[in-house]
Amino acid sequence: MRICLVGATNPCHNPRLVREADTLVRVGYAVRVAAVGAGKGLEQRDERLLRTRGWQLERVDLHSDVWAGKLRSAWMRGRRRLASAAFQQVKWARFAEYSSCTSLPELTRLASAQPADWIIAHTQTVLPAAAAAAKRWNARLGFDCEDLLSEPGATSCEAIRMIERQYFPECQYISVTSNCMGAHLVKAYGIVEPVVLHNVFPVSLADGLTPPRARAIHSPLRVHWVSQTLGVDRGLQDIFEASACLKGEVELHLRGHASEGQKATILQLAERCGMAGIVKLHPLMEHDEVIKSMGAYDVGLALERPDNPNYGRTITNKVFSYMLAGLAIAATDTPGQREILDQVPTAGFLYPAGNSTVLAEKLGNWINNPGLLLTAKQAAWDAARSKFCWDVEERRFLQLFGGLPNAVGEIAKATRR
Repeated sequence: MRICLVGATNPCHNPRLVREADTLVRVGYAVRVAAVGAGKGLEQRDERLLRTRGWQLERVDLHSDVWAGKLRSAWMRGRRRLASAAFQQVKWARFAEYSSCTSLPELTRLASAQPADWIIAHTQTVLPAAAAAAKRWNARLGFDCEDLLSEPGATSCEAIRMIERQYFPECQYISVTSNCMGAHLVKAYGIVEPVVLHNVFPVSLADGLTPPRARAIHSPLRVHWVSQTLGVDRGLQDIFEASACLKGEVELHLRGHASEGQKATILQLAERCGMAGIVKLHPLMEHDEVIKSMGAYDVGLALERPDNPNYGRTITNKVFSYMLAGLAIAATDTPGQREILDQVPTAGFLYPAGNSTVLAEKLGNWINNPGLLLTAKQAAWDAARSKFCWDVEERRFLQLFGGLPNAVGEIAKATRR
């Protein structure tokens, strides 16, 4: 079977697409990825990723160092700005599509370049390109909805909503990150219930990590937060204020990309909260190495805001990264994150977003009771191996393509071993 996955950004920034492509290759499918190269310099990260992968990647790059590429990029960006302006005046579907995807015709040609049996879109903005490719080859269309981009407050939400209404009925399946996200889409569009594929990772990404019970106890408590980008609008105010209440008993480690200005703002906020010197900033790492780096920490922070319609309903990959690494979870009480902590209540705690007092109390309870902290870390570690990992989840993913009993059986045997 031939499968083409269509992405809106470099694969190195799209772990869900990478996991799916890896699985499909492993069970014997021919897999091609058509994606947008969204950032200068990310090409090298894609190249490093591909060294250990068996699938093919083709990109439409929006950045170039040669004059012809710069001219092409300027044309694509200008075309999108014109479409955005036109969409504000005339709510035409084609304007919505061009205003949402900078390289729509180029990506459509790339996705349609080779025959395929399935075309799988990752992100709403590339759905029109994937749907056109599916029609070109009479292929089936799948869609992975990682984010609710049509929610109020999201960029181009009105255009995205039009794309969703147009193309959701054409999809043979839609996958989502949580049950509450799936319920939202069913209510909004009347679609068949989507399949839930959590933002989980293969257990192999934690190879070499020592189980929590065999690790040293840290003092002060090492608290970790990771994301693609750092910013004070990501809920960090909560942990800064909570750590100030704990008076030096917490060491805060933040990992993600940040400009020099963003770093300065974060460190200034830390200083105002009396945390100068105990906030450590770490750069982004390669996707396959992030989880292994977490063994040095005790608690993982998931600080999503419940008033954000998207992040309130989803379950981000940071939660499952922490669990796979054996970190106790400190999470805001959002519908999405509640889904997981309700299933593994001993792995961590939920607290009301914005309530740093409660966060400090709960972290303080772990500081004063190291046995409870160890129990939480081990519960997270165990749950990530028995349930919340791609080794288990990928069986549900493979069933979307017609059963594949032999492949699924082999994966099940490998998982049990």
